[in-house]
Amino acid sequence: MKVKICNLGVIKEAEIELRPLTVFIGPNNTGKSWLAYTLAAVLGSYGWERYLSAYIADDGPEAYPPLEEAIKQVIAEGNARIDLVQFARDYGVTCINRVAALAHTWLPQFLGTQYAHLEHVQMQLELDRVWKRFLQQIMGMKVEGSLGVGEQRGEGFLRCLKERDDPAVFFYTVAGLNPLDKIPAQVVRDFLVSSTLPILREALFTGIRIFPTERPTYVSLPVYRSHPDGDGVGRLEQGTPLSEPVNSLLWLMLEARNSDLLVRRETAKNMPAIKQYIDLSELLQREILAGVLDFSEPDLTGWRRLIFALDRGNVLDMPVVSSMVKELAPLVIYLRYLAEPNELLVIDEPEMNLHPEAQARMMEFLVMLVNAGLPVLVTTHSPYFVDHLVNLMKAAEHADQEAIREKFLLGRSEAFIPKEQVSVYLFEK
Repeated sequence: MKVKICNLGVIKEAEIELRPLTVFIGPNNTGKSWLAYTLAAVLGSYGWERYLSAYIADDGPEAYPPLEEAIKQVIAEGNARIDLVQFARDYGVTCINRVAALAHTWLPQFLGTQYAHLEHVQMQLELDRVWKRFLQQIMGMKVEGSLGVGEQRGEGFLRCLKERDDPAVFFYTVAGLNPLDKIPAQVVRDFLVSSTLPILREALFTGIRIFPTERPTYVSLPVYRSHPDGDGVGRLEQGTPLSEPVNSLLWLMLEARNSDLLVRRETAKNMPAIKQYIDLSELLQREILAGVLDFSEPDLTGWRRLIFALDRGNVLDMPVVSSMVKELAPLVIYLRYLAEPNELLVIDEPEMNLHPEAQARMMEFLVMLVNAGLPVLVTTHSPYFVDHLVNLMKAAEHADQEAIREKFLLGRSEAFIPKEQVSVYLFEK
């Protein structure tokens, strides 16, 4: 996927290509994190939710005729059909770029800034290299949803359904439930728009997970006790707004804390990718952290603390573990409890607080994530990262990869990656 961007802080004009592994390297204050976070916002739910709100309110974005015709047909007849693959061919790139076109209106809130001048940010995306896969993803998706009012909310009198390998999504009413003439047409419109357009986003990435540089602090503090306010913005107890990258990290930890590992392992029995992510979390702990992270048993208030058990058997609270453990803890927890295929991981400075050898191990591990179906975008200051990435790309060209894997720090050929799957960009002042 190619991205062109202008007027983002110190970045006056740039063109990059997102590949399964994308690396931004360079000195401080050159725009690496801003660009990584902006991409996460545009490609993730944050930017799309704001675009959907504008579209539903008819606040600027132009209408899509097949979608508008389906809305009218459901209101008039109670059912409609949209060919999503054809819709994506006709309007997919347009829709994605309309999300990007609104970025300048909400980017300051996303980044948590009142003073940065972002009103002239421009972004354009091209899907030429991923176009075939984009359409295949839509074709292979299964989508279900329902709209209910009052007592019927649990069942839904208006439903949508798209089966795997069927290009069409169907909207239909259920006999015996609330007729459409008793609810506002705007409610039906909301439902169809919210059921259709997000499919385009999920065809690119099923989700975006951001790991900001603030992660070592927030895994040590009980800041995420407090839930976000009604406006969806997480806050410290003093009421300080948080940037969305930090807010998303806190929700990741809360989501994992409330998850059941036994249920996750049951899911893994039928989904090899989930088992692979759980195994990767164990590998990360064993080969880099030299210990095991997990949540404690609930205390008297029901709260579960994150703790770290060393190989020697000692158990430590997060405030006293090494900076490396704090740095990598969210990634371990994410892989064990939450990771799903084709989620884009945006990791700001994964080498932070790591010894040079651990940095090289971490690069091998990141490539293993990519080869397990988790695209990765990282920012870094470390030449160790890029130097060792060159080794991993050269290893992927070797005629007998199994014969050389033991020469690498993790000893796995899954840490080798073809250069065609990698983009590396140098940011300079």
